[in-house]
Parts: sequence; structure tokens; C-alpha cells
Amino acid sequence: MQFFLIFAALLYGYAHGELYRGKHLGKLNSYHHQVSGDVYAVDEFTLLLTEFNYDGNGPDTFFWAGASNRPGPQGFIVPDEHSKTNVLDRYFNKDFTLTLPDRKKITDIKWFAVYDLFTQSAFGDVYIPEEFEPPAVQTISSFSKKSHGVSSGALKVLDAKTLLIPEFT
Repeated sequence: MQFFLIFAALLYGYAHGELYRGKHLGKLNSYHHQVSGDVYAVDEFTLLLTEFNYDGNGPDTFFWAGASNRPGPQGFIVPDEHSKTNVLDRYFNKDFTLTLPDRKKITDIKWFAVYDLFTQSAFGDVYIPEEFEPPAVQTISSFSKKSHGVSSGALKVLDAKTLLIPEFT
């Protein structure tokens, strides 16, 4: 029954154009250089940026995160969508994921920003809510052998697109 409810919720979301992207952390607060977009937590290590914009004109600008009260030089670089730590180029309405480095978790940070090291200023940021719980893998019951001898181990819903079916026979 639990599998049916999760599956039905996913189908409802797709049918109504409400694709589940993870937990919405918020819209980027925009301060400079046309930074905008939405930020989601996909899992405990991964952020999804949607409709992300940045004009690319900052001299030394990176994706940046930290555990201080607000964005500043004491943070760390978050590699881009290609796992590179280069200065950011221009983005126009891009959707992509970013993985925090060194197995850092979203619960380890207080904010995520588009930050310029040269000017020591945030061009845009979003704050992680206190007591934030990232999306987690959901385990549901296994397939029964009632129909055509199909069976499996306990199914795991990893995200909106991924259903893990171990020991499938």
C-alpha cells in the first residue's frame, strides 16, 4: 500500500506539471550581477539550481557555502555542475545540480551563495532553514510472488525519477 501511495503521488505531480525536485530551500536573494534562481536540496549532499541566472561579470566569483551566520570569506568553494572550481561563467536559465565537496552535508552549512572573493561580496544567496531535514531515501515493501512469480527485495525510492528494485526476479 505504501508503494502505491508514493507511486500515485509521483504520478499526480507529473500529470499536473509539478515535478518533484527535492525540498525547496528558497529563491536566491539577488544583490548584484543578475543572480536569480531557485535552490532545492535533492539529498543530504546535493543542491539543485533551477532557472539559474548570473551575468558572468564578477572578477573572482564562485559557488560558495559556509557555516557562519552570513556569506563571507570564511566559506568554501562548491564545485560547479562539471565538478570544476573555476571562476563562474555566464548562466542563463540553467538547471543543474551541485554536490558539496568533501562529503559535507547540507545540514553542515547555513547558507549557499554566488560569492566574489575579490570584492568579498555575495551576488546572491539563500539560507538553509534551522532544523532542516534533507530528503531521504524511502524504503517500501517488496514485490510479492502473487503475479507471475515476480519478487524482489525491499524497494527504495531514491528520488522522483529513481526506484531501486534489489533482488528482482
